[in-house]
Amino acid sequence: MLPTLQVGPLALQLPGLIVLIGLWLGLTLAERQAGRCGIKGSDLYNLVFVALLSGIIGARLSFLLRYPQAFAASPFSLISLNPDLLEPFGGLAAALLGGLIYAQRKAMPFWSSLDALTPALAVLLLALGFAHLASGAAFGAPSELPWAIEMWGARRHPSQMYEILAAGFILALIWPGRGILQPNKAGIYFSGFVALSAGARLLLEGFRGDSSLLAAGLRSAQVGAWLLLAVSLLGSHWLKHQASSK
Repeated sequence: MLPTLQVGPLALQLPGLIVLIGLWLGLTLAERQAGRCGIKGSDLYNLVFVALLSGIIGARLSFLLRYPQAFAASPFSLISLNPDLLEPFGGLAAALLGGLIYAQRKAMPFWSSLDALTPALAVLLLALGFAHLASGAAFGAPSELPWAIEMWGARRHPSQMYEILAAGFILALIWPGRGILQPNKAGIYFSGFVALSAGARLLLEGFRGDSSLLAAGLRSAQVGAWLLLAVSLLGSHWLKHQASSK
């Protein structure tokens, strides 16, 4: 783990820095995709900026509402780059709302815009895996396997490395112009990425040691992944039917 990078007198939050670098690299890759999807590169960048700003503010405010005690001792943590102080569902809702408002004002086609953003999302998932490794978040369940790592006082599954490998595999599958999955029909590319990511989450969550449990021992992330997988597969089927009927 390396949560903080010391550069002279500056102490940089490495997980947040990794996410920002991943976002920049992802947008660079998505710019190549934008032309294939009929989207202007400038509109794509602005859409991401609006969604990102909305998402960060929404995620931090959601975390504040859920865990106000986390900021009681240090109010300046509200502007911290630490991704562990973000509530993902609140951030996602705020990002979607902000992005939808911008896209509607610019008359950007919905599915084509999502297709253009897909490479950026894939790179961002990869960056999140490295960020979790740096911070020690998303740690694995106890394990005695030969490749188990020492973390938080026990030998555990290297769940962050599993996350990185899965994200790298998905990125290879959807790589613009070269991967198996390409944006041939509007929305299919994005739906395929979501289905792959949800399937990976179903598998990876079984190795996590910090999962939130629901009734009967169900893992909340796996329940969400099942729902996301079902929606993405149904959506992909619907989009194919819509394309074939035209």
